[in-house]
Amino acid sequence: MPAIPFTRRRVELVLVPMMAALCMAFIIGAIVTDKDAGPCSPPGWHNQVSLTLAGDTRTVAQSRSVTACSGSGCIPLAPTFAKDTVESNGSASLLTHQADGSWLLDVSPQPPSIFTFRVYDQAGKLLAQQSNTLNWTRVGGSEQCGGPMATMKILLRLS
Repeated sequence: MPAIPFTRRRVELVLVPMMAALCMAFIIGAIVTDKDAGPCSPPGWHNQVSLTLAGDTRTVAQSRSVTACSGSGCIPLAPTFAKDTVESNGSASLLTHQADGSWLLDVSPQPPSIFTFRVYDQAGKLLAQQSNTLNWTRVGGSEQCGGPMATMKILLRLS
């Protein structure tokens, strides 16, 4: 059996274990520093949907209230609550009529992907209904804790 040169033996006995220890230290350090810094803070934002009514100007002028439904829940529950009301806790309504004629809906930090909007006249008659699938885009925050989404703009045509 041939003799192994001294320099190769030194590399095998000294350098390889030192490099392995250095790599392990790097990996352990990366794991430790990647740990969660703690739970995410409670969200301080609302995602929003802006609903604009378009079409026949007379029909648009007749519209008095809007409901937004996702799954089995609607905001507000009945069309009469869609006007600028104040909830029992004193905060503004989740669905408000804006000065420009559009309707602004505040939704949770984890917004649903499908909404059905219904528009009613003064007498409570349904003027239009439209379902929309929304593709939310996060514009702030982090992947881990989430963040605010870009405002979704919906156009609902009234005939």
